[in-house]
Amino acid sequence: MVVSFLAILFLLIVLVIAVVGFKAVIMQGRSPADAGTEKCSICLARHPLDRLVARQVGDHRLLYFCRQCIAALGEDLSRVPRGEEAPQKDTGR
Repeated sequence: MVVSFLAILFLLIVLVIAVVGFKAVIMQGRSPADAGTEKCSICLARHPLDRLVARQVGDHRLLYFCRQCIAALGEDLSRVPRGEEAPQKDTGR
């Protein structure tokens, strides 16, 4: 009797852990307060989606950039002499 009670208790605990874990996977670790926000791909700070520039890389991946990081990249690019720009990658087309 005691063994069956402990077995049922163990199964309930495993079920609760599975449900909580599944819910965490579905939410991808985000709280409801983070809805409508994304991290900047450079500085990793959270910003509202309407304040970010999104660029798609490949078929699936989206990169988000904030205004401050774009400005910093622009400043870095303005310091590069024109004759030393990186060569374009050949796509083979």
